[in-house]
Amino acid sequence: MISMKMLEIPLQIFRYREGEPPHYDIFTVQVADTAHVIDAMDAVWATRDRSFTFRRACHHSSCGSCSLRINGVEKLPCITRVMDVWDGHAPVRLDPLRNFPVVSDLVVDVSAFFQRMSAAGMTITRSAEPSLPLSVDDLAATGVLSRPVEVPESLSRFNRFENCIECAICMSACPTMATDEKFLGPAGLAAIYRARQKADNPSDVAHLLGLADGEHGVWRCHSAFECTAACPQAVDPAGKIMALRRELIARRFKVAARAAAVVPRTRNYSAPAGPTKHGGNGA
Repeated sequence: MISMKMLEIPLQIFRYREGEPPHYDIFTVQVADTAHVIDAMDAVWATRDRSFTFRRACHHSSCGSCSLRINGVEKLPCITRVMDVWDGHAPVRLDPLRNFPVVSDLVVDVSAFFQRMSAAGMTITRSAEPSLPLSVDDLAATGVLSRPVEVPESLSRFNRFENCIECAICMSACPTMATDEKFLGPAGLAAIYRARQKADNPSDVAHLLGLADGEHGVWRCHSAFECTAACPQAVDPAGKIMALRRELIARRFKVAARAAAVVPRTRNYSAPAGPTKHGGNGA
């Protein structure tokens, strides 16, 4: 039997309401030593302040909706254990994501994030495996007679979500986002990279690379790699940005090489200049 120790955890939470100055409130809640930060947030809402506003859904890092900053660092509280971020004394500080307008407390307006993602015109899905790593057996939980779930024959294909869970953590961690509000951002550029990998039509490829090569595209990235370090799903948006840069540079070299190859070589076929002979009829 697993024994759990109960802890009194102090949380310093950013609070904001439209028309009111932002401030911090400190709440102390009781949670198990195995609890995640989202559990402590739930306890604040349930036992201390029902006006406390935050997003949550899946509780296991699939939806990305609960993303915020814990002690100044972008994280998913649903998979961040309290004991990993609490020093035993100072309150655990919770702040909303950076680079987004705050709606209320820890909730931010992420519409700009989805606008950037949709700029690539990419559906966030991928082709799935022929079978799912699940089971329909009643005894599967005990490891007995488990078998994979076959995709129904009536489905021509089955899609799973991409690794990106649309948490917007990368855009909060990105220093360029703080200086250029039109920057496509790590998630937007990573989406362009993925869409470009899937694109077969030359016009689609040109459109996607045009977006990446624009004023607010890959060249605005400062190569800080903060987005990749913060990403909870190992999407590596910074690596995707670097890959787009390499492709754009390679295409420029190819264009320059083709242009040089078609420049006509000119030759001077006129007679060389020299002294002119003047003759007469001797009249």
